[in-house]
Amino acid sequence: MKLKILAALVILAGLGTTAYAGEVKIKTTKVEGRLVDDINLPFVNDPAVLGEWESVDFVRTPAQFVPGKPRFTGERYLKVMKFLPDGVMAWAIESGETAVLPFMAWTKGVVMHRGGDKTASRYTIKEIDGALYLFFEWKSGDYIIRHQKPRYYVLKKK
Repeated sequence: MKLKILAALVILAGLGTTAYAGEVKIKTTKVEGRLVDDINLPFVNDPAVLGEWESVDFVRTPAQFVPGKPRFTGERYLKVMKFLPDGVMAWAIESGETAVLPFMAWTKGVVMHRGGDKTASRYTIKEIDGALYLFFEWKSGDYIIRHQKPRYYVLKKK
């Protein structure tokens, strides 16, 4: 009974997706000096993430984000993320053309780079001022090689 009440409170607080993403355990190991995440995560559907998300900011932490006031004023590398059914992903980077990336996949709370990077990046969805925002860990070379904490792309649901 207590578990049902707790689950209801989490849903009412709008933390369903966020709470789940925080629970995803990602095992990271060091291989020849590089950080490698466990990318063998089972697919779990997340209807809330389906669709197209447009990049609006790039921040050190999600708490730094303020809608309409981007902290990052340069050109953002990641333009669009499109979450398609069954874990399929399409992205637009630099050029702006959206294309399905066969080495990228998603499961509830995580985007996996199954190519050379082998990263599992958490995402969370938050509603702010009536709009949905996706906070996505950007695990670039700064994370993989330099072992720095990932920064976050902030994307707005289209």
